[in-house]
Amino acid sequence: MRITWLKAACVMLSYFSSMLIILLLPNLVSAEEISVGENQSLQQAIDDASAGDVIKLKKGLYKGSVTITKALSIVGEEGVIIDGEGEGNVLTIIADDVTLEGVTIQNSGKGTNESGIYVKDGDRITIQGNVIQDALHGIYIENGTDNTISGNEISSFAGRLSDKGHGVYLSGGSSFYLEGNVFMGVQDGVYSENVDGVELIENQVYYSRYAIHLMFNKNVRLEGNHLEGNITGVMCMDSQQIDLISNEIIDHFNVRGFGIIIYDSADIAIKENDVRLNSTGLSLEKTVEVQIERNIISGNQVGLEFIGSNEGNVFTENNFIGNVVQSKITNNQMQLDNGVRGNYWDDYSSYDVTGDGIGDITYKAGSLYDQLLEKQPYWQF
Repeated sequence: MRITWLKAACVMLSYFSSMLIILLLPNLVSAEEISVGENQSLQQAIDDASAGDVIKLKKGLYKGSVTITKALSIVGEEGVIIDGEGEGNVLTIIADDVTLEGVTIQNSGKGTNESGIYVKDGDRITIQGNVIQDALHGIYIENGTDNTISGNEISSFAGRLSDKGHGVYLSGGSSFYLEGNVFMGVQDGVYSENVDGVELIENQVYYSRYAIHLMFNKNVRLEGNHLEGNITGVMCMDSQQIDLISNEIIDHFNVRGFGIIIYDSADIAIKENDVRLNSTGLSLEKTVEVQIERNIISGNQVGLEFIGSNEGNVFTENNFIGNVVQSKITNNQMQLDNGVRGNYWDDYSSYDVTGDGIGDITYKAGSLYDQLLEKQPYWQF
């Protein structure tokens, strides 16, 4: 009886497995590759496609905005242009599991939050290898999860930075991965607000307002990015669990410019960055638990600025070289070492009797000249 019962159970399991395969098979077989030419309607091709299809765009100009409401891949040959003709979003995605690759997207509208690519509540979106130009915002994502933006070139309209949008605008959501993108002449290269989990790896931002702008974020990693010629390199406010590792932050020499500015934030690691030729290299205000280690801070008007209360910070093994003013510190009790190792200051003028490469007299940041500048800033050379 036992053997008969087991045999019957196996037969039933086999039957249900077969039925499941039959039910799934139509979805597997229905996915197809659809070729679309310049004289065809891209929106019609999207509407006619089934979930999972791949739309291959042939070289040419495709005019008018398009909307994707199902899981699709759109892949363009070299020379594919989707032109929004200056109205609304050029491409709107209201679906999960969408891929966009190898196209040029241009001419969005200039109304509030209009974009080259607008994504609403989209998960597992991949946007890679595209050119986005003449758009207010390049890519604007609201409340997405597990989205990837890689290898894109993004620029805005000509004009003042205040009239432009952001290269990538992240509003809400979690788990974004941005790698190898180039941003040029936008308001902020990446603006991220109320997001949990962002990786920014080896991106480049030039001639914008803030290269990277973080507001109310947590779990963010910036590594290997090149930020140059903007007003400010990294602006981080009201955020926590932020890692800035091995970035090049160069030539933010505007009168309001900073290489890195951290405000009202906690649990920050700033390690092995090259912070060079900025108006102020590194500025911290109202921070808690910031680790600042092994950075090169050189050629800045002001190398280091601490304002107000900064608690539990570790500051060690940094190199201060060729800054006009090494430091501006309002709290005279600020500790500039980790209790064992200090930093290199190229204006250290005391002595090393023991010959161990470590000064025998504690370096005191700031000078009488620095104190005078606090009251009379116009006295500086």
